[in-house]
Amino acid sequence: MNSFIWSRLIRAPYGVAVGFSILLQGLMLSIIGPLLSVLLVEQIGLDKNDVIVFFLLNTLMSAAVTFGTGWLSDGIIAPYKLVVFGGVVGMLGFIGLAQATLPAHAWLAGLALAQFGVIFPQLFAIAKAGVVAQWEHEAQVTGLTALRTMFSLGFVIGTVIASGLARMDMRTVFMALAIPNLIVALGAAYLLYRMEGHIQRQAQPDTGHQNVTSAPVQQGLPLWVLAVPILAMLLMRGADSTRTTYLPLVMLQLFKDASIAPIMFGLAAAAELVAMSLMGYVAGKLGEKQAIAIGAFVGAAYYVVMSYSQSLPLLYASNIIYALFSGATAGVAMVYLQHLMGHRRGLGGSLYMTIFNIGNLIGILAPLLVQNYDQTIFVAPVLLCLGGAVLLLVGDRTAAVRAKLQPANKQ
Repeated sequence: MNSFIWSRLIRAPYGVAVGFSILLQGLMLSIIGPLLSVLLVEQIGLDKNDVIVFFLLNTLMSAAVTFGTGWLSDGIIAPYKLVVFGGVVGMLGFIGLAQATLPAHAWLAGLALAQFGVIFPQLFAIAKAGVVAQWEHEAQVTGLTALRTMFSLGFVIGTVIASGLARMDMRTVFMALAIPNLIVALGAAYLLYRMEGHIQRQAQPDTGHQNVTSAPVQQGLPLWVLAVPILAMLLMRGADSTRTTYLPLVMLQLFKDASIAPIMFGLAAAAELVAMSLMGYVAGKLGEKQAIAIGAFVGAAYYVVMSYSQSLPLLYASNIIYALFSGATAGVAMVYLQHLMGHRRGLGGSLYMTIFNIGNLIGILAPLLVQNYDQTIFVAPVLLCLGGAVLLLVGDRTAAVRAKLQPANKQ
């Protein structure tokens, strides 16, 4: 991704503010992710089944929140109001986890924590509608992928912080994180409020000049034709969620060191700064679908290494390569699905995050047949990556359907 895209984002209205808000999202989520499993197991005392119930409840609530708020944000309730509500309730989730002593306490806190899921898709929806809305399609893909890179940069910073926090008392850490997360949510809400006003002013007929290179408004595809790409992304997300959920626990059991997993997450996130741009470039040249499939094949190779190798240097190195899979499924896939949804910008971003959350269920449930937290937990994601890539390459017919619809739209 060349410097022209970055300079164009910097010059775009609210481009810097959106990028910074996305960076903060990555920072906070990367702190929470590797520490949450340790809190549940080491501090609250949940066993494997209790942990699975926690993540199932949290995931189902996150899916409901993201899809519901995506639908509501398309003209029913202002997005910034939804984000304020999510930030306040999510803060209560942090406090609840810090005070939890029983599995039921943790489960209830996990339901509250899921309300933070409203923020991320709304930021990308507003970026598509207000930052890159007038760009050509290929430039939109690279521009949105560049913004997703800011999330990875925040993730790198956050994992460095998480590595230090991993040796502290987890209850104290989560109590302390409640206020910063609320501040991030309120900042995102204020940004959404300002950008909604900007978009409305730009939509007025007397706004002056129009960008002659603006991309045409894309019509959404019929829902039935989205079934195959959605299923493929579900499988790939299921593979990724296995790593997110179980990597800290597997590494803790294997090496008896809670700081290893945050380092692995940090290495992958640092590599994403390059990989996200690389996969955005590949998507611009070969197409989003092909770029996603390439990333999935790389993901399958990564999980083979994680399933059978006990060499810590090799495990660290494989997490760097894993960034190509993350760049494809977390960056390019979001842009691809938003493009397929056409003008439903709120629902487009939230549908991706709903897939993200439902895919978590696959990753959480797939390792149930494995005893404790053995490395063979990562065998299932190999099959999920391969299945998703093949399904996307062979079964996705969205391009053909769009080509048939375009002549009808022109008449």
